[in-house]
Amino acid sequence: MKISLKTKLFGAFFGLIVFSVVLTWVLNSTLLQKYYYHNQRNTMRQSYNIIKDAYNNDSDNIMMDIEKIESLRGTAILLFDKDLNVIYQSRQRNLQMLRENRHIMGTAPSIDRKFIKDKISRLQTDTPKIEIRYDKRMESNFVSLYAKIDDNIYIYMGTPFAAIQESSQIAISFSILTGLLTLVLGGLIIYILTSRVTKPIVKLNVIAKKMAVLDFSEKYYVNRNDEIGTLGESINSLSKQLESSIRDLQQANLKLMQDIQKERQIDEMRKEFISNVSHELKTPIAIVQGYAEGLRLNVNDDEENKNFYCDVIIDEANKMDSMVRKLLELSELEFNQISLERDNFPINELITDVLKKKAILFAEKDAKVTFNSKGKDNVIVNADYYYIEQVFMNYLSNALNHMDDKKIINVDLEITDTKARVEVFNSGKNIPDEVIESIWMSFFKVDKARTRAYGGTGLGLSIVKAIQKAHNNAYGVINKAEGVMFWFETDLA
Repeated sequence: MKISLKTKLFGAFFGLIVFSVVLTWVLNSTLLQKYYYHNQRNTMRQSYNIIKDAYNNDSDNIMMDIEKIESLRGTAILLFDKDLNVIYQSRQRNLQMLRENRHIMGTAPSIDRKFIKDKISRLQTDTPKIEIRYDKRMESNFVSLYAKIDDNIYIYMGTPFAAIQESSQIAISFSILTGLLTLVLGGLIIYILTSRVTKPIVKLNVIAKKMAVLDFSEKYYVNRNDEIGTLGESINSLSKQLESSIRDLQQANLKLMQDIQKERQIDEMRKEFISNVSHELKTPIAIVQGYAEGLRLNVNDDEENKNFYCDVIIDEANKMDSMVRKLLELSELEFNQISLERDNFPINELITDVLKKKAILFAEKDAKVTFNSKGKDNVIVNADYYYIEQVFMNYLSNALNHMDDKKIINVDLEITDTKARVEVFNSGKNIPDEVIESIWMSFFKVDKARTRAYGGTGLGLSIVKAIQKAHNNAYGVINKAEGVMFWFETDLA
């Protein structure tokens, strides 16, 4: 069975108190009477010395000294002459008789003279003799002292032993009561102290268990300057570091999974691209082969048909060349193998020139194209003219290929403090939210059937991304209510 630290501490300290109380009671029961007896012997010796000194040096105050000893120390005193005649007995004072060394006639109680004489006769020196004597008349034990004051005066002092026994019993009873009170109060105090000591430990244990299951939400509020406070600070520091490390690890793991997923997508798109390129190249190659064989076999003798055959071959060769150039350009952009030739030029003119170049395509598809420069007729930017033109042309081609039956294309120019922003809007379907971040990836196609219909390769937007990153400028796409708006930024001169 698991025993808590609080219970162990309480048991240890409470057991120590119980041991102390029991030990005190045992010592009192066995040694207290002996200690009292030993102390009483010393007290009687002191009393004897006081009386002897007063008798020899201060006889005027001897009665006062005797009275004090009798009253304050509860001692009975008898003085005898050498013939064992009582010359002083407690409660019967006769100072003059004591001074003149005369005995009291008819006032002394009957005493066991034979017993007293035997005791006194055994006194070899002035050293008092102390022993416990049983008094038959009083039916009680007495601590008795026998001694000589001088050659003519002897003294007997007696204290009831019952007083010692009674005092020791009272002391033992009191020690039992104080022991019980000590157990109750000590137990309560120990309970409070152990609760205070173990409460922060229990709290730290709860925090540690949560940390074990990667829950770092709970902290220990340090309000102590002892070892537990230091431990709490260490736990908080460890929790913070673990939380940071695990968060970084999770983010790295998430990024790794995303990279793996992205790599898989790229691999799939590459396979699809190879298939599409093979399909796209297969047709012009077949056409070139057919027309070239026709020329060799002189299928048509007239010059006009020969020229037509040659034009077809040249046109298909140009298409293949364009595709290869795009692949090479994208490769250079992605691996930062190009150097930008920055120059200052008016972005308005670039937009206008491209729109003029595309005018025939717009007319063929009945596209309604507008350009709104917001009153800015001469906006000078700093960038690589060729690549910015390519970005804009890719956006326009994308708009032409994806506009709906409304056939609306709007070009807007916005100006900020340091940037010129070109926006190309086309009416049509929105890009699904789940793939809006993927359209900038190489070979990605939202609508594969439609892209194949107009001969797209899925490289245009990835080229835009590479060019804008080379310029260190932003780009993006926003779904609008009636279509899609692509945008890019370039630096103002």
